[in-house]
Amino acid sequence: MGSKHFSEGAYDRIATKLFSNLNVSTYYLEYDTPRAGGFEPLKQLPKDKNVVLGVVTSKFPALEDQREMVDRIYKAADFVAGGSKQSREDALQRLSVSPQCGFASHAEGNALGWEDMREKLKLVRSIADEVWPGQP
Repeated sequence: MGSKHFSEGAYDRIATKLFSNLNVSTYYLEYDTPRAGGFEPLKQLPKDKNVVLGVVTSKFPALEDQREMVDRIYKAADFVAGGSKQSREDALQRLSVSPQCGFASHAEGNALGWEDMREKLKLVRSIADEVWPGQP
């Protein structure tokens, strides 16, 4: 509520169970702030599963730096690749990018206006176009 979070902590403690015990093909993980920890848990991602990286925050209007977000996605891909013995390119095909959560995870909403949300979504598309050119 009001752009505040309910909990925090890295995925390290739950990665093995999360990735191996849940019968889902894609995970949506928030990585917009340091409270989520690093990408190291992605080494545990099985080869047949995917991750949506929520690296763009939906809590505050300030726009992230595109270059920094692209670099973070490549860093995440390196962890996925290292854990599954794949190339970075193959690992990238198992990743995607998104805002970290909906723009209003509570009825009170977050500290963003309509134009802020629009700019965030345009940034996500621009990041995706750079990392995965020609992909929908």
